[in-house]
Amino acid sequence: MLSTLAPIVDIPRAGVDPINTTTEKLGIFALALRRPLHDETIALFLDQHRHGVGLFAFVSGKPLTEVIDRVIGAAINIEATAAISLLSSRSGRGRDHRDASQFFMAKNRCADAGLWLDDWLLVAEGDVFKLG
Repeated sequence: MLSTLAPIVDIPRAGVDPINTTTEKLGIFALALRRPLHDETIALFLDQHRHGVGLFAFVSGKPLTEVIDRVIGAAINIEATAAISLLSSRSGRGRDHRDASQFFMAKNRCADAGLWLDDWLLVAEGDVFKLG
């Protein structure tokens, strides 16, 4: 399964190379993703020029709306953070019918903190899904 989420050869350098594509994000996330899969959310923090300025893992099987405050707390401690991209992994289960509403609520919480929630990706059951 994880052969579909392998690091790309040319990983964007933190603070130097812009991160513009989902493929570039997945390459970075693949470096931090625990194997075998566990319930976790990895947050990639980007500055206003789309350069990576932080990468944090939050181990939790809780819904995104319960994890997003911890993500925001870490992001606001890095002054350059303007945007956040997320990747969640779920061991043993795939998409959930609440994912769209979870993303919408998390996006609003980020906006309230002055941050842009760019996207939310999910690795589960042998595939990668774009949830937001």
